[in-house]
Amino acid sequence: MINIHSCLLLMFVFFSCSSPVKKEITTGLSIQAEEYIPEVADKINEISGLLIFDDHFWGFNDSGGKNELYGFNKSGKIKVEVELDDAKNRDWESITQTDKHIFVGDFGNNMGNRDNLRIYKIKKKDISDKDEQKVDVKEIEFSYSNQERFHYFDKATPFDCEAMVAFKNNLYLFSKNWRDRTTWLYQLPTKKGEYEIAATDTFNVKGLVTGADISPDKKTLALVGYENYVSYIWLFTDFPGDRFFEGNSKVIHLKGIDGAQTEGICFLNNDTILVSCEQTNAYKQQVFLFDLNKLSDATH
Repeated sequence: MINIHSCLLLMFVFFSCSSPVKKEITTGLSIQAEEYIPEVADKINEISGLLIFDDHFWGFNDSGGKNELYGFNKSGKIKVEVELDDAKNRDWESITQTDKHIFVGDFGNNMGNRDNLRIYKIKKKDISDKDEQKVDVKEIEFSYSNQERFHYFDKATPFDCEAMVAFKNNLYLFSKNWRDRTTWLYQLPTKKGEYEIAATDTFNVKGLVTGADISPDKKTLALVGYENYVSYIWLFTDFPGDRFFEGNSKVIHLKGIDGAQTEGICFLNNDTILVSCEQTNAYKQQVFLFDLNKLSDATH
């Protein structure tokens, strides 16, 4: 007998595939990487998420790292270390913010076997300018409503996630779907609690999404990712409400950093994007700048 969750998932996929074509998809664009912070302190050798707050850039390491956020300057030097009290870094992957809070996503799930997915919520007013400090957190716990088994072959699960944005009093998660290189969109409240979430939309990004951010004017969603370590950004504009994938979309090849493992993304302003890369054999941990005013035609 087919259970109800399987039926719901099949219906979701059917209607997603048969829905009207989105407004516009623009391909064949590229943009040149520019060095912005050529080397970040060795203590943050992954920079799995990237945020700008209180005149600092903020990053952290992912699985196996400490339960700490690091605020660093334009020279890549760490100025502030913030420990999240009673938190664990099982696999931190994304960071986002509202006017009053910062959210850290502990939801990396390459094996698809985690049953302890959560987001840590921090009050901005609790972060001071002390070199080292500890802050209290609240936990937003969640699970995927259509996940019935918790074991997949390594890097074959659709229930991995590395990208999150805060928008209009909600959190939005974008999956890193190892199975078919799409991304699924999920919505979560920003309040402490336990939630079961279901995908509300899907988009064929043709790769692995590793980060997300919303522009300061809230008009552009950016997703960063890669396929075979060729990095790209998807931009979504003119979307109705929070239905990001129903807006205009364009994919942009990030020239000059092929082979890099792009992880974090944040808007420096409405027309400029920063992307962080973790340390690999080919690259140091660093931050690149992409000026959207310099888009040019290319093959993607």
